[in-house]
Amino acid sequence: MSDDFAMRLQLQKVLAYRELCRGVRRSGRENVFFALLMMFFAYLAIENGAPLVTLILYGILAFGEMFVGLFKWLFPSAEGVLLDGFVLLVFVGYNLLGFLVGRPPPGWAILLSLFMLSSALGRFKAYGQLRRMFADRPSAEHMAWFDDLVAEIKSSDSESDELALDLPTKPHWKGKLLGTTIFFVANRGHTVLIAGPQDFELLREKVDRGTGRRKALFTIYDVPHPEFEITDATWANYQKWRAAHPLTVEA
Repeated sequence: MSDDFAMRLQLQKVLAYRELCRGVRRSGRENVFFALLMMFFAYLAIENGAPLVTLILYGILAFGEMFVGLFKWLFPSAEGVLLDGFVLLVFVGYNLLGFLVGRPPPGWAILLSLFMLSSALGRFKAYGQLRRMFADRPSAEHMAWFDDLVAEIKSSDSESDELALDLPTKPHWKGKLLGTTIFFVANRGHTVLIAGPQDFELLREKVDRGTGRRKALFTIYDVPHPEFEITDATWANYQKWRAAHPLTVEA
């Protein structure tokens, strides 16, 4: 395994963990939903004349959900998945506690508790898998460096930066030619691809129509993208880089 390939594998891990953290941050909205749901249960409990301790417990659970959601938003990590499981499990335990004190919960509460129990077990299983996948996690510095690089690529200009590519296909990609490691960042959204010299190719039509742009095709990981117009600057950057990193023709 070459050093360049090993470095790309490490960057892929950083990218994968970055996507995991984005997913954890987005899932914070689910915690807000469950917190509101628990507040609704507290309201139903008030309507049914539940004791004060019941309202306090529901309030604690709702606050716990809000806290977990805030934690996941501010400090997204695999632990956010684990916290989800614990909060759901506490809620299930509280709902089913009625069986032990001779006051079984209503049928809808039992069904909801079983659903939440399944969700909690799923969270614990997912966390175990994530622990194995990311036994060696990227540091905060690596994550910050990656985010800064993505922002730099999105704002790059192929006219002034000979390492930059602007590929207005669908999706619109911005690229950065960093030696044998190439980054492609979607102009909209958060999609990032990391490739080697043999993983992608640009082709351009030979005839210049006098506009400074020609039709081009972009293929990465054997997936072709729709035809688009490429600027002379982007093509010149690619040609200069490709001359130093030629495609290998399979026999």
